[in-house]
Amino acid sequence: MLIAVIIEMAFYTLERLLNLYDGYRRAFMVAGKPLLLIQEQGKRVLILNQCPHMQAPMERGSIQDGLIQCPVHGMRFDLLSGKALGECQERLQFLAIAYDGNTLGVNLSDN
Repeated sequence: MLIAVIIEMAFYTLERLLNLYDGYRRAFMVAGKPLLLIQEQGKRVLILNQCPHMQAPMERGSIQDGLIQCPVHGMRFDLLSGKALGECQERLQFLAIAYDGNTLGVNLSDN
């Protein structure tokens, strides 16, 4: 017997497209999740706003050459792959950006 599970997703607006620019960085709390929206070198990424190594907020981390550095312990992560530089195996957690007209946001389950 096959049982279908339907997961309800809700769209949460984060920002209007006209407000984005290279160097943009803003933290959000959405459905209990800390998120960080970044635009660098024309690319937009949405990550969980915590270092995967020590759970420190990443919004004050420095960004240079496509890498974000944890402001607490200095670990650096690639903003395209999420991989840490060095021997750490942990990765940034990305969320898919959703677009609705002139805004962008995220679809999250209501659970």
